[in-house]
Amino acid sequence: MILHDITYEWSGKTMTGEKPISWWPGAYRVRIIRLGSDTGNISYLTPVAAVCKPIRKAGTMNTSLTNCIENFAKAISKEYGLEIEKTLWIELDEKITAAQFHADRKLTDETFYTVSWRPVRPAEMTMIEDYIKDL
Repeated sequence: MILHDITYEWSGKTMTGEKPISWWPGAYRVRIIRLGSDTGNISYLTPVAAVCKPIRKAGTMNTSLTNCIENFAKAISKEYGLEIEKTLWIELDEKITAAQFHADRKLTDETFYTVSWRPVRPAEMTMIEDYIKDL
């Protein structure tokens, strides 16, 4: 089930003192999908997928999530109530890749993540393919 279907855009500037997604402007079409709901004794490891596809609204936008996925995921998670580590983060670009987040030790109040990118697995592709046909 599609929970949210949005265009997420940022300017690369900050006036709040918070770090922007990236220091360069960018925009992504983001579709947040519920893959499953916990029932009884069954709990999903990744109950939600965030499928992201780059879009260009201006000639200068050419930002890849590969370079800024941690800031992007934190912003989307905060705004839409997602758990970063329990969300399947997928980028639809020339290749379809997934980001895996692993929390590093907390040194401050903020959690930092180690992120690794990998090709989408066949089972993951099967779960999302009906939701990405029109992206």
